[in-house]
Amino acid sequence: MQWNLQQILKLSAYCLTAVCLTLGSSHLIADEKGDKKGDEKAAEKKEEPKKEAPKKEEPKKEEKKEAPKKEEPKKEEPKKEEPKKEEPKKPAVTVKTLVTNLESPSGIAIQEGTGHVFVASRYGVYRYDPKGKTVDLEIDAYPTDIYGKGPKYNIGPLGLTFMSKDMLVVGDGSRPDGEELVRIYKVGDKPLAKWVKEDTAAQTLGPIKAGDKSAKGEGNFYGVAFGDGAIFVTCNGDDTKGWVAKSVVKDGKAGPLEPSIETKTATNVDAPAAITFTLDGKELVVGQMGEVNVAGDSLLTFYDPKTGKLTKSLKTGLSDIAGLAYSPKTKKLYATDFSWVDAAKGGLFELKIEGDKVTAEQIVTLDKPAAIAFDKEGNLYLSTFGTQGKDPEKSPGSLSVIKAGL
Repeated sequence: MQWNLQQILKLSAYCLTAVCLTLGSSHLIADEKGDKKGDEKAAEKKEEPKKEAPKKEEPKKEEKKEAPKKEEPKKEEPKKEEPKKEEPKKPAVTVKTLVTNLESPSGIAIQEGTGHVFVASRYGVYRYDPKGKTVDLEIDAYPTDIYGKGPKYNIGPLGLTFMSKDMLVVGDGSRPDGEELVRIYKVGDKPLAKWVKEDTAAQTLGPIKAGDKSAKGEGNFYGVAFGDGAIFVTCNGDDTKGWVAKSVVKDGKAGPLEPSIETKTATNVDAPAAITFTLDGKELVVGQMGEVNVAGDSLLTFYDPKTGKLTKSLKTGLSDIAGLAYSPKTKKLYATDFSWVDAAKGGLFELKIEGDKVTAEQIVTLDKPAAIAFDKEGNLYLSTFGTQGKDPEKSPGSLSVIKAGL
């Protein structure tokens, strides 16, 4: 069968159209109406995502660790010192002179009830009335003796104490050792119209003559104290023994005066002088003066008054303890230092006791102080020998007072 040219052309056109329809069907998309339409543009080839060439990761540079800074040591700011609390200053101590022109005044005793102050001097025993501010001679006509090394003093009656409100005990110093006496006088509430002689005492004790207990006999009865039912008297006769004598009181009467406590044997320091009792009355307190030409050798000693046994012996650093007294208000213990070697160092001292140690704190400088005694209000009375002035007719001794507060 022969195909003419017109038939061949028609057949070719038909085949070409079918092929095109077949190839283009895969490029149709649906619109929202569901109609199909051809994409007029050639479909773009989907580009494969470009694979980036793997980057070589640079090793991370380690951050340079800064070397730890050396911490500068902190400068400690200077601590602010707390201001020291200043101890309240003690008020200045004023010594008021009450009686002058006394020669070698020593013992002091204060009468209960009246508050009258009795003071012994070379010429006798005087009474001072703090209210009336009068002074009267009570007992006179004592002989005199000399005491001391370096400076020497004319002395008469020495230690004083009250055994009761109207019985005054007086230790003698006006006679030679072995002849000295202790006298007990009855005194009233008012000064006598006329003084009495020293031999008019209601009772006389002693003398303690030379013998087995005292090679020279006893004398210079400087300190006198009453307590535990007895009178105790410091003696300066036999320096190898350093006796404290004792008289037991019964029914208001004093018994024989006898050597009782060998203070030199117990302490190895002589010259017992000042004497008193502790405030509770349980111990006898004695100031061992020591050698008057040796500085700093005085002792403060304590004894059992019943047995005479030494319970405590303490160094004080003082030179010559001449007076001892406890304040009834503050309970503090005070002492006077006569200080024979250097009078400029004499004075009134508070004795602070801690265990076996004594601290002597000076309260006021005094010119050769002797005895001291407190009244019930806490006023402190004291006697001083003083230094002789240009007028030989005027005695340098005095009686003074420090108002309550010590």
